[in-house]
Amino acid sequence: MTPSLRTLVGGCALAAGMWILSAPVNAGVPDLPKDSSKKAADADLAFLKLRLAELAPKEKPVDGQVKPALGAAMMLAVYAEVLGDANLKTEALKIAEAITKKDFKGALEMSKKLSIKPAAGGKVAGPMPKLNKYELTEIMSPFRGKSVGGHNIDRDIKDMVKTMNPTKIDPAHVEILAVRTAVISEFAIHYPNDKASVNAGNKAKWEKWSKESVDLSKQIAAEASKGGKADVKKLKMMLTNLNARCTDCHNAFRDDE
Repeated sequence: MTPSLRTLVGGCALAAGMWILSAPVNAGVPDLPKDSSKKAADADLAFLKLRLAELAPKEKPVDGQVKPALGAAMMLAVYAEVLGDANLKTEALKIAEAITKKDFKGALEMSKKLSIKPAAGGKVAGPMPKLNKYELTEIMSPFRGKSVGGHNIDRDIKDMVKTMNPTKIDPAHVEILAVRTAVISEFAIHYPNDKASVNAGNKAKWEKWSKESVDLSKQIAAEASKGGKADVKKLKMMLTNLNARCTDCHNAFRDDE
C-alpha cells in the first residue's frame, strides 16, 4: 500500500506512491537560471548541514527529519547540473547514499567539506540524478511544514495566495521556493503513482499538471529574481496558479485512506 498523500506532503503534493530511481530515468534537469539555482544551492546546503548535525548524535532519528535531509542532498545534485559543478554533484550523491544507509555521522563529515563552485560559461544539460533506492516521501519532503522537518513550501504558498490577510510576498524567498518546486515537479513527471498509471487519461493528467508546475515554477523564479523590481501582483497570480496545479493533482491522485 502506498503512503497516504496527506501524510507525505499535505495539500500541495503531486502524488502518492514510490519512486525507485534504479531504472533508467529520462527526466532532464529543468532549465533554471544559474543565479537562482546558486541561491537555492546555498540555502539547501546550509539546511543539509544543520539537519545532519541534528541527526548524527541520535540513536533513532525521527523519520520526518531524515527524509528532508535526503531530499536536500538530491536537490543539491540537481543544482550542480545547472551550475556545471561536477564535484558538487558527485559529493551530494555520496551524502545521499550515506543517508540511505543511516550513516549520518559520515554524511555530516562529508557535508562539512562540501562547497559550491559554479562553472564559467553555459549551463550543463544532463539527466536528473539517480540513487539506487529513492522514494517519493524524500523528494516531496520539502513541502512539509517546518515543525516536521520540511521547508514549509505548501504552507508558504497557501499563505501568500489566500484572500484574507495573505503573507507579504518576499521575492528573495519566493525565488528559492520556485527553484525547489521546479526540481521536485521535474522528478514527479516520470514517476506516476498507481492511480495515475491506471489508464492513459490519468497518466496524461499527471504529466500535464507536473509539467505545468515545472513551467510555472521557472516563470516564478525568473520574476522573483528581479528582487525589488519584481511584479508582486504577477508573482501572486503565478503562485495562485501553481497552488491550483498542486491541488488538482492532490485531489485526483492522493490515497483515499
